[in-house]
Amino acid sequence: MKRELNMNHFHRSLSFKGLLALIALAIVWVPRAEANWTLNLGYHNPLNSKLGINFLYWGSQWNFEIGLGWLDADASKDDETNSETKDDDKVSFAAAGDLDVKYRFSTGNVAPYIQLGFGAGTGAQVGDKSDAGVGFGGPFVGLGLFFGKPALYAYVAGNYLIESKDNEFQGGLGFDI
Repeated sequence: MKRELNMNHFHRSLSFKGLLALIALAIVWVPRAEANWTLNLGYHNPLNSKLGINFLYWGSQWNFEIGLGWLDADASKDDETNSETKDDDKVSFAAAGDLDVKYRFSTGNVAPYIQLGFGAGTGAQVGDKSDAGVGFGGPFVGLGLFFGKPALYAYVAGNYLIESKDNEFQGGLGFDI
């Protein structure tokens, strides 16, 4: 004879007090997660932006950063009287920034680093002419210095943009999140 699992019995058997006991047990026994993510505000970070916001994973010596330095949003409605813009109802959004990897040569309060990264962007439009895309490009390399620790830090760097053969200075302040 096949026995079916009675879910109503399970829900009734897990009382409110039992649920509180499980939560308390999880708080006491589960170790605290150490995500090591920081948030920083940077000048020319991401590259080619005046001001950007960046999320930096602060590892032992390897760091990963993703930054957002440009946003654009637009909405437009048809101008029914003009035949050139008759079919252009749209809502669009675009964002650009960069992705990079940093290697810190030390773990002290002043840490020189090398970084390698590239620009990234995405955009989408819905309406009469819908489209979406993602792009990567603009590789760069750079040398920099971190001052401080993840709780509060500053950084400066000089970067070489490989495709345009330009140099760009960046700097900023960050903190643990």
